[in-house]
Amino acid sequence: MAAPLIAAGIAAGASLLGSGIQAYYNNQASKAEREDRKAAARELKDQGKLTDAEYDQIIKSIDEYYDTRPTLGTAEDINDYRNAISQYNPEDYVANVDPFKFDKTKEDFINPYYSRIIGDTASQIQHSAAGAGLGRGTGAALNIAKGTAEKSDELYRTAMADYRDERNFAYQQYSDAIKNNQARLNALREGTQYKMGLQGDLAKDYITTQDQAFSDRLKAEQDRLAAKQAYDTAMFGLY
Repeated sequence: MAAPLIAAGIAAGASLLGSGIQAYYNNQASKAEREDRKAAARELKDQGKLTDAEYDQIIKSIDEYYDTRPTLGTAEDINDYRNAISQYNPEDYVANVDPFKFDKTKEDFINPYYSRIIGDTASQIQHSAAGAGLGRGTGAALNIAKGTAEKSDELYRTAMADYRDERNFAYQQYSDAIKNNQARLNALREGTQYKMGLQGDLAKDYITTQDQAFSDRLKAEQDRLAAKQAYDTAMFGLY
């Protein structure tokens, strides 16, 4: 049963919405906003309204502003997510089922007055036979044998029905206990998988933010060097 649970865990993590997805959209909007501001600064520089130094300072200020904005994820979330994955064991969420046991036997349900009932049945039949003038002959003996056998069969059938009813009741309790326990484990598993999914989103948000911050700083440096090179080339052409 481990494979279906693992598959369920993957599906649950992949379908998570909420704070992690919202963080992603916020992050994307932040990237676009940063790039728009940088583009505006580059346009001013290209128009000669900003010096290289002024442009570099604006780019630096933009990066510092966005780099210090709080993000949803932190470095600790990466470790939390790694630990959650290493500690997750699908088998922990499968109920341990012991074999069904029912200690009673059919004999336990035989009427405790079985012998007395059979004896009384024989006496009643004999009494009835005597009243009918059959006495103790073969006919009376046959009637007694037949009557006691029928009573014995009746008592056994009653015992079997009682045995079956009680055994079925015990098995139903056993089955219900398994289902209830598994339902509890399913709820715990779903909660654990949901929490793991959120931790994964937080870790991803942190990594994405760090990667973007590095990319933005690198691009700003490249733009600065390109502007310097263009300026140096232009100045070289004057001489």
